[in-house]
Amino acid sequence: MPEENTAHSEQRDLDKRLFALTSLFEISRSLSASLNLHAILENVLRIPMGQMLIKRGLVLLKMEHDIYQIVEVKGLPRHLVEQTVQIEHEIIHPSEISTLAHQDLWIPFMQKIGIELLLPLNSTQGNIGYLCFGSKINNDAYTEDEVEFLDTLSNIAATSVTNGQMVEEIQQINRGLDRKVQQLNTIFDISREFTTTEDPGKIGSILGFAVMGELLVNKYAIFLKDSKDSLPLASKGVGEIKRDETFFLLSEPMLLSDTGQFPKLQHAGLSLIVPMRMQEETRGIFTIGERISKSEFQQADIEFLTILGNQAISAIENARHFQTVLEKQRMEEELNLARQIQKGLLPTQIPGIKGYDVDAVNIPSREVGGDYFDIIPIRENTWGIAIGDVAGKGAGAALLMASLQASLRALAVQDLPVEKMIAEVNRLIYQSTDMDKFVTFFYGVLDLNTHQFTFCNAGHNYPLFLKADQDIQELHCGGLVLGMMPRVEYKTDVIQFDSGDQIFLYTDGLTEAMNEEKVEYGEERVKEFIRTNRLLSSEEIIQTIFDDVKTFSGQDTQSDDITMVVLKRMFEKNN
Repeated sequence: MPEENTAHSEQRDLDKRLFALTSLFEISRSLSASLNLHAILENVLRIPMGQMLIKRGLVLLKMEHDIYQIVEVKGLPRHLVEQTVQIEHEIIHPSEISTLAHQDLWIPFMQKIGIELLLPLNSTQGNIGYLCFGSKINNDAYTEDEVEFLDTLSNIAATSVTNGQMVEEIQQINRGLDRKVQQLNTIFDISREFTTTEDPGKIGSILGFAVMGELLVNKYAIFLKDSKDSLPLASKGVGEIKRDETFFLLSEPMLLSDTGQFPKLQHAGLSLIVPMRMQEETRGIFTIGERISKSEFQQADIEFLTILGNQAISAIENARHFQTVLEKQRMEEELNLARQIQKGLLPTQIPGIKGYDVDAVNIPSREVGGDYFDIIPIRENTWGIAIGDVAGKGAGAALLMASLQASLRALAVQDLPVEKMIAEVNRLIYQSTDMDKFVTFFYGVLDLNTHQFTFCNAGHNYPLFLKADQDIQELHCGGLVLGMMPRVEYKTDVIQFDSGDQIFLYTDGLTEAMNEEKVEYGEERVKEFIRTNRLLSSEEIIQTIFDDVKTFSGQDTQSDDITMVVLKRMFEKNN
């Protein structure tokens, strides 16, 4: 009878071992059937807990050194997942937590959540984590066979977990590569869009909306270093935010929450700032808000933004350079047009006036001004002499000069008194221009019968009337410059031309010519010059004084137009 009991007991032990081996085989096959880490971890807990009726379990995987993370739980709250514990003294054998003597802080934590048994996951790479189980439903203690079973299971599971980790790591690498490929395609596509526009603002908008779609953010702002405007070149969702020059001291990307710098950007809800660099200089910044998902920016995202930002600033600078070239071409075309208008308005040939030596010249500078002169035949033995300077430069000044010439020639032939004619010209100029446009103007009428010259000076440089005895009179009688006010009363005065008398009219380009010491040629030099050269012909006077100005200034080019008119009454010949 005892022999039968012994045999029966041995048979039960064999049956248990067979069952355990069969279970381990099935578990091994189940774990090997999947490379999904989450599925492996779930099976590692579910199968033994189901067989042994264990209440709770969890898996710890090593993160670094002695830090382990809870990656899967059963029978425990899900919020424990991703929590970490520090196990300073590595456990190399299955152990009941209550028997561990050292005082690591993780032990009370495990006991608090009901974990009683700890089994190391040992792979060829060493310990990669732990299987942790709580008590059974019936509260029976673990038998030696059960602990041995779980230990064997943990060794089998370690290989599967290691394989799952490797697969997950490969998948993460592949996802990262896919992400990089996607970002490279985005960079390529956006770069092509950059080249299709010459508008810096549009380039900024293309960059901003592309990044919003790629990284799923809802705020951005782009600031340029040398922009005339302190507002962003392009922005979305940041409200009224202005540029700070300290932005451009940044040379590396920066998470604003890490430093506390640039509080105005943080206040606007922006969280990442990326310098836009060109030729080793930060020429702009690109700053974005946090992701809609609240997830953190990865290094790959920052590299993507850096590349895209640098390409954008290059495209922006090219666009701005292109705009500058276009603007320069437009200005040159405008100046050429203005020069043609101006040239067309001036007399092409100086008319002869009986008994007088008359000459006039307009010497243009590099820029187009509004200098004007005219010699108008009014009626037999009556001539109008005019000189003026329209404020400003370019086509606008030339067009105003055209308006002045048309008004003057239309009114001159009506034989109005000089003061009334100038008042009417003033009214017409005022109606056709803005308040910042005006004309300095001098006009006189020469009567060849009496040799009287009736003149009116509307704010122009005083013409110089040189008598034969070398006395000089400045002709200043008149009134306000043309175009300032609609109704202005003007006065006239009369001078008498005797034989040898002459009048010298000029614009401020002559007297304001400067030398290298910033000293102007000035009115006194003009007076002295015409006294000294009074016997020259009108043509010689003009050429000689212009040569003298060039010598004085010491420059090949002049800064303003110079216009001169000389009218001399010739000496009468003796019969």
